[in-house]
Amino acid sequence: MDEDKISNNNTTAGKNNIYVVVVSFLLLFVVSGVVIWYIYSWKSDYEKGTNYLKNKKYTEALYEFQKVSPDDKDFSSAQSKINYINGLQAFNEERTSEAIVFLSKVKTDDEYYQGARLMLDKLNEASIGNDLQSQIDALRNKKDTVIIKKEVATGTPRKDIDPPDPGINADLELSRKFVSDAENSISRFEGIYQSARTAPLTTKSDYGKSLESVDKEFSNLKYIAQNKDAGIIELKRIASDWMNKRIAFIRQLISEKSVSETNLSRPTKEEGDRLYSSMMSQMKKVKKRI
Repeated sequence: MDEDKISNNNTTAGKNNIYVVVVSFLLLFVVSGVVIWYIYSWKSDYEKGTNYLKNKKYTEALYEFQKVSPDDKDFSSAQSKINYINGLQAFNEERTSEAIVFLSKVKTDDEYYQGARLMLDKLNEASIGNDLQSQIDALRNKKDTVIIKKEVATGTPRKDIDPPDPGINADLELSRKFVSDAENSISRFEGIYQSARTAPLTTKSDYGKSLESVDKEFSNLKYIAQNKDAGIIELKRIASDWMNKRIAFIRQLISEKSVSETNLSRPTKEEGDRLYSSMMSQMKKVKKRI
């Protein structure tokens, strides 16, 4: 009887040992699997952004690249790719000045550098074409002057021409300088806005402060020509309204704790988009005239 009892105890103990071994093996297998998955599947923000960029998911890529910390070894590369994406979008939307600013900042060792250079070359070709057309138009406008000189040479009574007014030339130079400074501020503001628009909530307020800083800088630009160009004054007014709408949009996203536009913020964004289009159209008109 005692022998049977001992045998049963040994059998039970053996089964318990087997159970412990099996459970231990299963736990080890699961833990090992989790560790292996973590090691091979986890990716940094920069790597996630790179994958999104390869798949042309630009909004997602921007979001990941903007999360890369300044202390991260990939921070500089992430900034380069942010410039590439913003430049590509500006290029596709024919925002020439912005595209040039962003694309020029793509690093030479970036895999997208050649693509950035191709876009810059196209923009330069278009600019050369526009300059050539401007020269042709200028020559056409000078046609009458050439004819007058020919008539003078053949004995036609000489027509006195008033010397150019130094004040007019000075105002023209001041107008050109103001437009150049304004265009620089506008380009920087739009670049910051595009980053702020898709930035996570943790950095949106920082971008908002940067937008306010550029807005203040733009407001402090002085247009000191004696005879001010009405088109330039209108350009400054539209640009100021545009910046205010962009800032209001970012503030609204922050107050709603939303990364992207909402039903409430959408009208503000759309009004900013409309003002941007009007501003760039006015910029072209002004630059063509001065």
